[in-house]
Amino acid sequence: QATSPEEEPVEELQVVIKAQAGAEVAETEDAVGVEYLFHQRERDISELPEIPQEEESEYANLAVAKVDHYVNVRSGAGTEFDVVGKMYDGSVAEILDETQAEDGLWFHVESGNVSGYIKAEFFVYGEELLESIDRYIQKYAVVLVNRLNVRMEPSVESNRVSYVTSGDKLLVSDFLDDWVQVYYNGDKTGYVAAEYVTVQEEYISAKSIEEERAEEAARREREARERQEREQSENTAEDTTFVPTAPSGNYTTDSELRSAIVEYALQYVGNRYVHGGKSLTDGTDCSGFTCYIYRDFGYSISRTPSGQYSSAGRSISVEEALPGDIICYGSKSCSHVGLYIGDGQIVHEANSKKGCIVSDISYMNILGARNVID
Repeated sequence: QATSPEEEPVEELQVVIKAQAGAEVAETEDAVGVEYLFHQRERDISELPEIPQEEESEYANLAVAKVDHYVNVRSGAGTEFDVVGKMYDGSVAEILDETQAEDGLWFHVESGNVSGYIKAEFFVYGEELLESIDRYIQKYAVVLVNRLNVRMEPSVESNRVSYVTSGDKLLVSDFLDDWVQVYYNGDKTGYVAAEYVTVQEEYISAKSIEEERAEEAARREREARERQEREQSENTAEDTTFVPTAPSGNYTTDSELRSAIVEYALQYVGNRYVHGGKSLTDGTDCSGFTCYIYRDFGYSISRTPSGQYSSAGRSISVEEALPGDIICYGSKSCSHVGLYIGDGQIVHEANSKKGCIVSDISYMNILGARNVID
């Protein structure tokens, strides 16, 4: 018996319905499986250890001029642009941008008060610069406290070789964990506690045309003033010879005597240094200075630094020193002496270049002090 499409056998219809339902279930299971794998993948990735990113050097965008004398900084990337400044050999700039011109690569740089363009070939930069950056950038330790000891070794137990005060800048030689090795008194090195200083970097910068003109004008003015002072000095030179005020010999207390010794010694500041010299007026050396100062007050002490360190008066600590006492300097033996004048200063015949001057008591490494008076 024929049937219409609307009257298909029940068994066949059930088979079709089950088949369709099975396909939908399969599709649903596939979708759920993909979503599960996706989220599982996310979890797996999140649990992987992070790959450390290589940090870019703080000097990565710097460039250093490498020229015979100087290179012009221009207002644009090309030699046809105006000159706005100069970068001298060894001066440092920050690279702001790069421009590829017909004649090669140009850097847009900033250095000091100058911003402009310089051809890249005149710079050391990139990896080459990072390998030699310490040659161009100097680090200074700036003192943050009122008074800071400079020690011989990186330890609070080490001897103090000098001291510095708030705002003083010391060229850094090296960094340790809690200490900074610094230069003091020229090329001598010592250590300061890192917690009491801040590190400051300095380097040579470009000069603008205006700055160069101002410096040139100042130089000419200074030379003219020095020439005028020299001519005036030659025209008004005095024929009189310096005659120091001799000690009076009337001192009622040791304090008066000490003050007189200091006042007498300070008269000779500015006199020349003469190695082996025998005159305070015409010139002498460090130990001659202290020997002859004391001689004029009636005391006899050794003529040599080592002799004064071992036998002049009695040994005292530097902290006990009073005006008029002798401060002895050196490393293993005494090689220099000066007369303490108070307030952390000495007067002494320094050397052939400086002559008789006033200096900080930490002029050199201190060995000890001698009290000749009492």
